[in-house]
Amino acid sequence: MTSACGEPVHNSVIMEVAGLLDACGMAVAPGIVLIEGGRVRAAGRPEEIGGVSPEIPKVQRHDLLVMPGLVNAHTHLDLSGPGPWPPAGADFRGWVGRVRELRSKADAASRRQSIERGIELSLAGGTTLVGDIAGTPPDESIDLLRASPLRGVVYIEFFGIGQGEAAASRAMQAACERWPSCDRGVSLGLSPHAPYSCGPTVFESAADLKRPVVTHLAETQAEVELLRSGTGDLREMLEIDIGVWGDDVGVPGCHPVDAVIAPLQRAGGAAVHGNWLEERHIADLVHAGISLVYCPRASASFGHAPPMLPTHPWQALHAAGGLVALGTDSLLCLDTPDRISVLDEMRLLSQRDAIPGDTLLAMATVSGASVLGVDSAKVQIGPEASGLIGCPIGDGFGETPLALLDRVLARQEPPEWVLPPQKVLKQDIPTKF
Repeated sequence: MTSACGEPVHNSVIMEVAGLLDACGMAVAPGIVLIEGGRVRAAGRPEEIGGVSPEIPKVQRHDLLVMPGLVNAHTHLDLSGPGPWPPAGADFRGWVGRVRELRSKADAASRRQSIERGIELSLAGGTTLVGDIAGTPPDESIDLLRASPLRGVVYIEFFGIGQGEAAASRAMQAACERWPSCDRGVSLGLSPHAPYSCGPTVFESAADLKRPVVTHLAETQAEVELLRSGTGDLREMLEIDIGVWGDDVGVPGCHPVDAVIAPLQRAGGAAVHGNWLEERHIADLVHAGISLVYCPRASASFGHAPPMLPTHPWQALHAAGGLVALGTDSLLCLDTPDRISVLDEMRLLSQRDAIPGDTLLAMATVSGASVLGVDSAKVQIGPEASGLIGCPIGDGFGETPLALLDRVLARQEPPEWVLPPQKVLKQDIPTKF
């Protein structure tokens, strides 16, 4: 079956699969899903699906576990071009400099090409919802994502410290006036880049504008040093490399979380990375309702993972009742050049840290949807599903749904689209059925 996203699909198919699993109560093995008109019309155990016309074709895929499309709550799709891009590593300042140089040379056509490739790689990874950070100008990111089958949020990124804070605040206001809050399944959000690159006025302005807000927070130890003492590599980067540090830049004299938690709470915002949260911040973030987007492979690429950081703070936040979703950051941090997928983040956390599969599935679907402000019905197996993926399980037919998920997480293959996400789209996305 091949479906054209955005166009009515009049044919129907019944798929018999090894199992059906989501984070909202669907867990059956084996399973059947009836797809009709580009939507899930019925799903469950074989004996539960009755009254189906015998004329509807059946497809057996006993080698697949079917799950909802995945949510990548933090990505930089404009960093998906052919490059050559500098690999992530311990030299954060040098890496930022090289990325800034390459970005400065990009024109509208090359930016568009990079974002289009990022969308293609996201779809190749079974992604249906994204939280994409769009650089300046954001026009290509907004237009291309709204025209794609992906849903989610485009967060326009802003920078401004010292004298630059007022200009950043005005630019945020102008962006909100220019673009509608939501169009074709994609909302417009704001991203004050980080506490070291945006002053307090920028965060307050973002909260005032009542749009989705996300920021990079406590990503590096250098960030913590700069916010506390105004010294270190990031100070030199801002002062020497970028030329934005001056006497007008205030040093809050505290941890980055303490500097921005109040406006983030007011905005109902989310933080990304959180590699260097302190124990005391866990209760503070949970109380403030600030969710965390954790990007495991990105953290590992920069050395913020075992053995340097034996236990990432996300686990304590999750255990305390905080909302934690998964992201990938950019293709520059990944080891899967053919796809951008939080499925591979799930695999890393399963294999390296022994995180249970059901926890990972929730982080990759309903938690991510919650961070992005999207109805969880989009990421469960039901009539409102924004896509279903099939993941190879090898010879596991007959096992429980969670055992099948463990098999998926122990493997490396990309997912297949069982039901591609349906929205406005200018091209077909073929499935293998």
